[in-house]
Amino acid sequence: MTRPGHQSESQVSAAREKFLSRPVPELAGVREIISASWRRALEHRINADEPDPIFVADRDEDSLLLRSAKPILDNLTSELSDHPVAILLTDADGLVVSRSSPDRALHSGLDRICLAPGFSYAEESIGTNGIGTTLECQQPVLVSGFEHFNSRLATFECAGAPIHHPIRGHLVGVLDLTSWTGTPGPLLLTLARTTAKRIEEAMLAGAGARELALFREYLASCRRGSGAILAVNEDVVMVNNHAQDLYDAADRAALITHTADVAGSPTPATVLADLPSGVVARLEYRPVHHGSTLVGGLFRVKNQAVPRRASGPADVRLPGLAGCSPVWRQACSAAEASITGGNWLVLTGEGGTGKTALAQAVARRHAPGRQVVLDCAPVGNYEAWAHALADEAGCGNSPAVILRHADTLTEEGMRRLTELFTTWQAAPPDEAPAWVAVTVGEDPRGTEIHNWLMPFFAHTVEVPPLRHRIEDVRHLVPALLARHAGNRDLEVSDACLRQLMRLPWTGNVRQLDDVLAQVSRRRRAGVIEVDDLPAECRTVTRRQLTRLEVLERDAIVRSLAANNGNKERAAADLGMSRATIYRKIRAFSIVPG
Repeated sequence: MTRPGHQSESQVSAAREKFLSRPVPELAGVREIISASWRRALEHRINADEPDPIFVADRDEDSLLLRSAKPILDNLTSELSDHPVAILLTDADGLVVSRSSPDRALHSGLDRICLAPGFSYAEESIGTNGIGTTLECQQPVLVSGFEHFNSRLATFECAGAPIHHPIRGHLVGVLDLTSWTGTPGPLLLTLARTTAKRIEEAMLAGAGARELALFREYLASCRRGSGAILAVNEDVVMVNNHAQDLYDAADRAALITHTADVAGSPTPATVLADLPSGVVARLEYRPVHHGSTLVGGLFRVKNQAVPRRASGPADVRLPGLAGCSPVWRQACSAAEASITGGNWLVLTGEGGTGKTALAQAVARRHAPGRQVVLDCAPVGNYEAWAHALADEAGCGNSPAVILRHADTLTEEGMRRLTELFTTWQAAPPDEAPAWVAVTVGEDPRGTEIHNWLMPFFAHTVEVPPLRHRIEDVRHLVPALLARHAGNRDLEVSDACLRQLMRLPWTGNVRQLDDVLAQVSRRRRAGVIEVDDLPAECRTVTRRQLTRLEVLERDAIVRSLAANNGNKERAAADLGMSRATIYRKIRAFSIVPG
């Protein structure tokens, strides 16, 4: 059989076999959307003969998508009761969440290829098919017969249509109609497309009902009393006039960020938030339900403490550093307290937060002599390294010694360092360093560092990640940009700065610095706009993540970086399935490096 714009089944089958034996960039007579998908399947090392979709047990069975689609799909099933057509709904990761088929033979055929609820039909799992290829292309796709990458799927005709969230616009799933090869594919595709649109309209009505319920509670709360009120869910944030009068834009942004910690909780809670102005705000949370569905939460905001004075111990201005958020000032003050009290310091935190920069700034201000900064990570010969460090620290002028990545040392390295520390602490002041600081990761592995090194350090200070002091971006950007621009007249627009402040910055200040370095190389002078930013900085999820989701997202990002972007190895390191890590990558909008 030949369809308009298609070769016959035998010709497509021959082209597929030729491609599998010797992949070529172009295939005569094969649609580009199909040949491109075949190439992706080869990259993912998909089995071309036996389907092996991944099964995922932890699927969401009470999503807005499923609730909105169910009556529409039930009606469509009834209308197609005399036709051998299966109706499938998947989430945004290609995971099948529902399937209905009145035809027993078709039902059994789909079971044999595991096209059933709980199985992932993303391209990364199964290759070219109506579900996975629709997800990849984000447009309606018909895959016929041997256009499927896997030969076991060649007996089916699959038409997929994407479903987008009606408010946020992101892809939430696929409506797929599957039948036997020979069924008029264009008709299946048209029906799939119109059904997907009906589901989007139903989702809009459902989302509208949620927002209306939240809005009514918000108005009632505003009428019941004065004070700052916030209403929050995944799609909207409502802030009353009192909140706008009491808090400036930076404080309001910080308040909204803190609401994400509890906004999805079904029980009331209270959160304390340090705001950029120095105020400590108390957020009293009450969940809002529409029937049995949680639709968001209301926050009544009260000041827990008066604004801090303009000067005092918290107002730290260390040379070469930028930032004035409360958590950053607290870290700086604690680091300064270490050196002024004559104590050595451990700085802990995520990579790229500025631990070494903070140690250097503290030393520059309070021990303005020579600095010895060494990285422990690349050390091989520990005996020679320890002797060189002893010579450099003992050659006069009592330098400040800063050792980076001390938690990467082996037991031998820590033993050598312990011997050196013991010598320094027993030596006269002019024969020992003026101060010692070491940096370690946020969760140093093993007990060696705690047994060998920690007894020498009275103070440990955690340097906060950039996402926990996002208001500091407005101070960091001009400071970092000045280093890269030199004498050039280069600055960022207000819109660009706002976009930078929306990003999660999982790589912290180092990632921000890398982005500004890239931009400064491309734009030599003038004003940097949003369009000048790298592609990964121009999109961001609108949904605020919970603290648990932030930890999960950051763990995935770090594992992907450690495995050079290989998702399978990253998933194995994290103890999750391949389908799960793909789903999480999409959900968190992670851009693998």
